Amino acid sequence: MKLAFLPLFLLLLPAASFAITGNDAVNLVVNSNNFLYEAETYTPPNVAISYEDSGYWVIPLTAGSNIVTYFPVDAQSGEISISRGVNRGVFGVADSLRELQLLKASISGSSGVEWLFTQKYQSIFNDLSLQIGDEVFQLNTAESTLKSSGISANLEPLKSKLRSMSSASSSISGKIADASQAENSFATSPSPEALATLNGSFSEVFGSIGGLYNASLEYRSELDKLKQEISLSDMEAEKKAQLFSILEIPSGMQALRNYNIDATQIKESLDSSFKASSLRLDSLLGEFEDRLLKNDVHKLLYGENEKIRKETGFISLTEAKNSILLKENRANWEDQQKVKELEQDYSRASSFYGERDFEQARKYALESIGDVVSVYKKGQKKALPQGGVSQDLLFKAAGVLILLLALLYVFNNRGKLKGMVLKEPEEVDLYA
Repeated sequence: MKLAFLPLFLLLLPAASFAITGNDAVNLVVNSNNFLYEAETYTPPNVAISYEDSGYWVIPLTAGSNIVTYFPVDAQSGEISISRGVNRGVFGVADSLRELQLLKASISGSSGVEWLFTQKYQSIFNDLSLQIGDEVFQLNTAESTLKSSGISANLEPLKSKLRSMSSASSSISGKIADASQAENSFATSPSPEALATLNGSFSEVFGSIGGLYNASLEYRSELDKLKQEISLSDMEAEKKAQLFSILEIPSGMQALRNYNIDATQIKESLDSSFKASSLRLDSLLGEFEDRLLKNDVHKLLYGENEKIRKETGFISLTEAKNSILLKENRANWEDQQKVKELEQDYSRASSFYGERDFEQARKYALESIGDVVSVYKKGQKKALPQGGVSQDLLFKAAGVLILLLALLYVFNNRGKLKGMVLKEPEEVDLYA
């Protein structure tokens, strides 16, 4: 009974050794950073992807039914992988797994095609092997009947084909079991190696089913020739009918055509899906790197910034900018040119961020940080000393003082001035 739990234990063992869980990875990507836009959807990972001896929790970001990109989180360090080489390999595995799951889902909803890599089809081809084997005995009976009717016929080539097909059908049953196991291994422990094994095992099944179907067509062609000979012989009609019944193709062989059609359609769909996945890798990687830039710019604009804190005492660029450009503060800064540049650079950074041009947004965010530091280093305009008097005020005071002195002089000498004004002019003796 204990052994029954061993496979499950072995399956859970690698996950138990990870430093972080899939939920931790989701929290890092979705809640602790700003990679996503509003209303975007993501799928929590069920299994970690193995790549080059490391495990990664890979979180798909989707828009409707389309994949936007993936976020790979190292399951040991808890950090987002930024290596393009590693991410290319991880994304390839993740996208192939997603395509496989989507294809299976689409097939399960279609009544025309069935997924071949199941216990059902293991049994079908195993039973077909037995049916084909039984046909050898049927040919023996037909051969005896022909001889008793005086017709010489060598059915050994047909028997040989049946034996070969019986063996091939039995082999297909085993290959389906292997492919099913490979599919399960890839789904529970995805890796480039598991993907390669899956592709190889699937190809083995597709090729073998196609080979068996072609062999059945050759057999039927040879069998039809034999039936033609029988129909043209002088044999009694009753014996002819008996032989035709004996030589009837078993139902399993008749169904081979449908199995081959299903196998061909599944193969073509898988090839198309995996090819599309390979072609979009660069786009997925580019979008991921763009989201890294988005997050960096968001941190520069709104996150805690050590340089800002050290030089200004504020926590973030936005907080420092708001303080500098505050209406009652703006005119008090010594470096008014940098104040203007800060307003312009921050506005450009915000605009480019909204337009998703993160390269330009980052450039102007960094310039804004430099503007803030420069403004604070120059400081505010020096305030006048306590009780000091400005030069203009001194000139005005001097003017008032001169006026007061003039008025005081006039007041103190009003008598003299009045006499000077009222004094009659001296008479002039004209006859002197």
